[in-house]
Amino acid sequence: MSMHYLSYIPTFVKVVERQSFSGAARDLGMTKSAVSKHIQALEEGLKVRLLNRTTRTLALTEEGQIFYAKCTHIVEELESAEQQVHNLNENPSGVLKVNAPTSFGALFLAPVIAEFGMLYPDIRLEVDFSDHFIDLIAEGVDVCIRVASLTDSSLIAKKLSNCPIIMAASPDYISKHGTPQHPDALINHRFIEYSYIERLREWRYRDPADGKEKMAPITVMMRANNAQMMRAAAVAGVGIINVPSFIIADDIREGRLVRVLTDYVNAPERNIYALFPHSRFMSAKLRLFIDFLAQKCTQQAILGAAS
Repeated sequence: MSMHYLSYIPTFVKVVERQSFSGAARDLGMTKSAVSKHIQALEEGLKVRLLNRTTRTLALTEEGQIFYAKCTHIVEELESAEQQVHNLNENPSGVLKVNAPTSFGALFLAPVIAEFGMLYPDIRLEVDFSDHFIDLIAEGVDVCIRVASLTDSSLIAKKLSNCPIIMAASPDYISKHGTPQHPDALINHRFIEYSYIERLREWRYRDPADGKEKMAPITVMMRANNAQMMRAAAVAGVGIINVPSFIIADDIREGRLVRVLTDYVNAPERNIYALFPHSRFMSAKLRLFIDFLAQKCTQQAILGAAS
């Protein structure tokens, strides 16, 4: 039998329970003729008669009795599954796997996720802070938080916040090497570069004079795969750093780092996104987590530009 006919089983079960096409139609919110068509289609699919019916009586055939006995169990299982899914949506539970960049996770996400865990104790959180790019579907991750300039993807993306990228150096570095006045001057400076960037030994920026995206070559003196390492090196005076504002906002405010080339901005712009696999229906636990995170990103100034 084609799987298409399985959708008619609840109609068949209801007809037998009510011993009436009309009664089944009322319970199911259907017309009597629609109920009759469902039964007819089910019989044609099975190639057997399930019901003997006249204008006054309705009785199961031998085949119908066998089929009905199995169908009642199927319908009960379906109703149970539906109730479980409903309960999950009403009272979210189960495993939620989260992946996020190491520095953003440590500086911002850790207390936010901890608070979420306290609010929803039935959700078992599995959190991985890593700067490696992952395949969400292959690794079974529910949501990945990324600081990025989004390209076309099979994933769904929800923007959580703007994420200004700022360039800075320590006062000691500036006293020794001077302050670059134009992006082209970066070639004569010492740059601390992130290992996982797409383009090496260049900085792409938007020129305020004409609004166009341009590229300036840079001299890289140090590379690191962790923003915290880059920050420590910049504070120590190793070179110029270009990172999301939340990483060095405190250093800027407290004078350990000084912004440079403030008239020029990274191109393309970076934002903070929640990425998750394409799905027609988002689970309640994932929807709750993303909404909670978006609210926290809006509330906290850590994601804003450093002054």
